Amino acid sequence: MPTTSTKDIAIGCAVSVLVGLFFWPRGATAAFDRALAEAYRDSARYLAGAVEYAVGRCGTEPVSADASLAERLEAAAAARRLDDAFRGYLAERGPKPVPLAEMATLVTGIVGLRLAADAVLGLWQRAGELEPEPDRAGARLVLLGAVGRVSGWYRDLAAGLGQATPVRDPLPRNPVAEAELVESLRRDLSDEHGQATDTAVRIIWTADHLDAARRLQPSLAAAAGADKPS
Repeated sequence: MPTTSTKDIAIGCAVSVLVGLFFWPRGATAAFDRALAEAYRDSARYLAGAVEYAVGRCGTEPVSADASLAERLEAAAAARRLDDAFRGYLAERGPKPVPLAEMATLVTGIVGLRLAADAVLGLWQRAGELEPEPDRAGARLVLLGAVGRVSGWYRDLAAGLGQATPVRDPLPRNPVAEAELVESLRRDLSDEHGQATDTAVRIIWTADHLDAARRLQPSLAAAAGADKPS
């Protein structure tokens, strides 16, 4: 029977080591990119769902939070998968294609995005039964337009992560939409006692949470662009 020499064993071990060095790190990086994109995509969907729930609560028809709660669970699950993938990325051997600081910024951006969605959902869940109040169609349209732009930016970020595609510029502040929101709530900003109605205050806070998610974008765009070819 043919025997395996010590030299053959050494060559086989060397090949195995080289394969591990070249392919395993690349696989860990790719897995991290996929998990990061998924987490941003699911978190953006959760933010959009939370604001849609808020807008529904501003109307006259009863609205269930079930859909938003399901999106919250999906976003949380994606964040846990990202945490596992990030640990694998940190443990891999070889040089990192992107500086650790930029990767950490992208990971913590998920936290900020989910916190904004959590804040919006909790704000309106705690509202209880809302009393019939003036029509707020204008304010609802402003919120829907804002969350469409903000969540759309994050969906585009998710689509471009790990790819050689340019990152969209961060969204600028929108003073026109802010003015429209204030104007649509002007009659509700003070009641007979000179105080803003509860619903008007919640709408303003919802808009502020959305703007907080927008303000995360410059640092995330810079971090995401660090792995793009110059």
